[in-house]
Amino acid sequence: MTALVGHTKEGRESSHTLQNTGPRRFLVIECDFEEFDSRGKETEWAPLIRKWRTQGISVADACAAILNYLAHRGPLVMVVDSGGKSLHGWFYCAGVPDNVLRRFMNCAHRLGADKAIWLNRSQFVRMPDGTRSNGNRQRVYYFIRS
Repeated sequence: MTALVGHTKEGRESSHTLQNTGPRRFLVIECDFEEFDSRGKETEWAPLIRKWRTQGISVADACAAILNYLAHRGPLVMVVDSGGKSLHGWFYCAGVPDNVLRRFMNCAHRLGADKAIWLNRSQFVRMPDGTRSNGNRQRVYYFIRS
């Protein structure tokens, strides 16, 4: 963030705006596979999640495998647990041209990553070692200093 607050497209003051968001330093890849959506309806991932479960593979295992795959294509510097639902991979990207990042994000999206963080630079992500509103800790599972 470049400032504590900025103005939304509607002119409202907010701490969550594109106006007060600087250039990307990290591209955060969120792998968020759910069997059921918030209305209890099966998601597109439901059959795959059930298959994983029969093979002893958790959603977190699948997310970790995807982040590991992507780590061979970009510098993974941190993995943060969302507090029980997904994993967020932080890839260092300062100075990398958008067309290169777009190809990387498209690869991640084909593997199931959420595009929201790419589409909106001011999208909130899980903070390392933070806590969710339900009290669950957002643990850091992987961190590398350059």
